[in-house]
Amino acid sequence: MIEAEPCLAFSPPKKSEIKTQLDLLESHLQTKTGIVTLEEGRNSFISRLWLCENAKKSINVQYYSIAKDNAGFIMCDYLIRAADRGVKVRILLDALARQMAVKEIQALDSHENIEVKVYNSIVQKGKKIYIRFIKSVRHLNRIDQRMHNKVIVVDDLVAITGGRNIADIYFDYDEHYNFRDRDIMLMGQEVGDVSKSFDQYWKDTLCVNYEFVTRKRKKKSKKKRFEQLRRYTCNPDNFSIEMRNKVAEFSNRFKSIQNSNEFLWADNVSFVSDPPDKNIKRDERKGSACSDTLMALLSQAKLSIDIESPYLITMDEGKNLLREAVNRGVKVRILTNSLGSTDNENAFSGYSRDREKTLETGIEIFEFKPNAVVRDKHMPKEAISALARKSVYGFHPKTMVIDNKISIIGSYNFDPRSADLNTECVVIVRSAEFAKILQKHINVDLLPDNSWQTTKDFNPDSEAGIRKKWKVFSRRIFPKSKL
Repeated sequence: MIEAEPCLAFSPPKKSEIKTQLDLLESHLQTKTGIVTLEEGRNSFISRLWLCENAKKSINVQYYSIAKDNAGFIMCDYLIRAADRGVKVRILLDALARQMAVKEIQALDSHENIEVKVYNSIVQKGKKIYIRFIKSVRHLNRIDQRMHNKVIVVDDLVAITGGRNIADIYFDYDEHYNFRDRDIMLMGQEVGDVSKSFDQYWKDTLCVNYEFVTRKRKKKSKKKRFEQLRRYTCNPDNFSIEMRNKVAEFSNRFKSIQNSNEFLWADNVSFVSDPPDKNIKRDERKGSACSDTLMALLSQAKLSIDIESPYLITMDEGKNLLREAVNRGVKVRILTNSLGSTDNENAFSGYSRDREKTLETGIEIFEFKPNAVVRDKHMPKEAISALARKSVYGFHPKTMVIDNKISIIGSYNFDPRSADLNTECVVIVRSAEFAKILQKHINVDLLPDNSWQTTKDFNPDSEAGIRKKWKVFSRRIFPKSKL
């Protein structure tokens, strides 16, 4: 194993580059929110690592899952590095969706400056399988509710939220399957609301300390406990010297972002998050903060609606809303995964069985190609060269643009699970200038090189393999509302 000694002897900057650079923007920070989309997977990953490296006080991490893979290990190492310098790190994961094994979570939680909590852990309590099964039956309505939020907040100064979890497939590290995805970085006024949302979850009774779930006491950390992870990250085969240099040099990139045409200061930015106990107090268990807000915005559209959603399952309410929009003269376009590009055959089954009825509303549907040319734009050459011959490029942004002036980016899929079951969060930007920037990216995704347009006479299912077709067919036994 090749080791990089400078990496092992890593020393953070004495002065936080985040604070230094934001101090220069103090006149904007109090009344406006700086925003920029993160379209490229590797750059989005580097942004997170650089923020962790420069954190001075706190890092709050809230994700549906952190995977036990290259990106997950590297991210955890940077969180530990921050904790080693005294930064308070809080990590909140969904109890069932989390991909890290128990021992990895316990190791993180053992650090004196790291605390891990899990959301909705009801079925994990109890050592015996039959006890878990009994609890699962007794709490069926709660098991189906997952925390789908994706947020990182550093020093209450900068936040990133959007479609990406922490895993190789979101950051162009996987050899066989990667996502075209989108995050939004926030700095300034609205970061405070993101922090408040995190605190609301952290304090809620549905979020419990991991040691409570495992019934093992948290022990104070020993540096040796994390040496293996440190050596993994410092091995150039896992995290190249070029990537480490990009993290180190990101302060210059941060400055260039602020001076680019993609970055702007907005007066009207809102962060909307579902409460931790979403729908528990609603009799019909339908809707909540995010879905109610988005449906209201869509119902007010006058000119156009563009939606990017990796999973598209339209129930009667959604179809009626879109049909009414089309009848008002609104042009509606939706881009989702094709069968060839999807990573979720369950969701595609719900979409495909209702595809013709959705088209009958008058909306235009586009399906992403598994070999979309836009991959060459968003993935670096070294990542593309590492791909397997039949590597798939999937689609994962959760984005809406309404009337060329309202933009939404977040974790919300256009399906009943996001609407009624999972907790979600979105950023709403009321700015024609930002909508123009976002629309440009959407228009590229819709080009024939990247997507098929599906009609009543054509869909691209034939481009997928027999195995995927069978999976979709076999999932037809499940109700759409649970997919």
